[in-house]
Amino acid sequence: MNPVNLYAADVNPYAPRQNGELRAQRVAGQVWLITGQPGESNVLVHVGDQGVMVIDSGTQAMAPKLLAVVQALAQEQSASPNHKTIRKVINTNGRADHMGGNEVLRKAGGQVIGGEEAAQQRAFGTAGAEVVAHENVLTRLVTDSAAPGALPQELWPTDAEGFDVDNTRFNGEAVQIVHPRSGNTDGQLVVAFRGSDVIAAGDVVDMTGYPIIDVARGGTIDGLLVAINQVITMAAPDDQSEGGTVIVPGHGRLCDQSEVALYRNMITIIRNLVQYHKNQGKTLAEVLALKPSEGYDQRWGRASGPWTTRDFITAIYQTLPANGPVYFSMKNATVVPSTATPSSGKVF
Repeated sequence: MNPVNLYAADVNPYAPRQNGELRAQRVAGQVWLITGQPGESNVLVHVGDQGVMVIDSGTQAMAPKLLAVVQALAQEQSASPNHKTIRKVINTNGRADHMGGNEVLRKAGGQVIGGEEAAQQRAFGTAGAEVVAHENVLTRLVTDSAAPGALPQELWPTDAEGFDVDNTRFNGEAVQIVHPRSGNTDGQLVVAFRGSDVIAAGDVVDMTGYPIIDVARGGTIDGLLVAINQVITMAAPDDQSEGGTVIVPGHGRLCDQSEVALYRNMITIIRNLVQYHKNQGKTLAEVLALKPSEGYDQRWGRASGPWTTRDFITAIYQTLPANGPVYFSMKNATVVPSTATPSSGKVF
């Protein structure tokens, strides 16, 4: 089967389907895309001789249907029963639409372990597939566990990691997991499948609207731009800067390096306008009235829903310093909110 054609006129995996139907299609190599989740959330599945790896698990309501599609895909692609088991789930962040299927997928899977480690998993009720997220995700889940709407413990990761970059192999393919420190959240991960030439960007890239900057979970505008630039650096274009590495956003259609670069430029322009106005002493209300994103709102903006244009501009304003550099630079990008003390700033 050939990889998906990003530019085919008749390819629309996000077209509305009845009864919450999910559909799997091959992206490239050993990587498959499952679409049909609410909000056009993307789930990736890596299938091979070692078993199945899932990147993000969608919403809790769709978990049983997601499991059925993953198992059908594994059945179709693997001859040996051992190759059909879900071994690992990676959450690119701690938001509910990326972790909702964790419990269902974990319980349906299993790891190749034994002895004391297996006994510990049984004792703590975490037997099954490994569920991996950055340690900042677990820290915030624990901190927020008593808050209204908190994710139940059954959906939490079983393995929290603190790396900035982790290079590993799965199904014979080199897999690189990058933590850009701050992005949409401070627990954001980007996963690159080197052999298949596919990057799971998570919510660092969102093709459905302005990206969510979850300030309450450590997200910042400059941290997001650092993360987007890392995704661009990890990708490689094909002829005439088109095609090449397939970049899978957290939401919406697949894209390539050049499209993500244009996306980065749009966000940078808006960020710089907000910083300019904030440097002039303008309040958030005054900046909102100036509509710094107006030129892009027809394509990317939303006037209603869980994440609006107003929310996006507000998050930018809140996470920029009171008097900072008007032009974003990777050399002086602060990735902490402006309310933090100067000594706590992180510089790349």
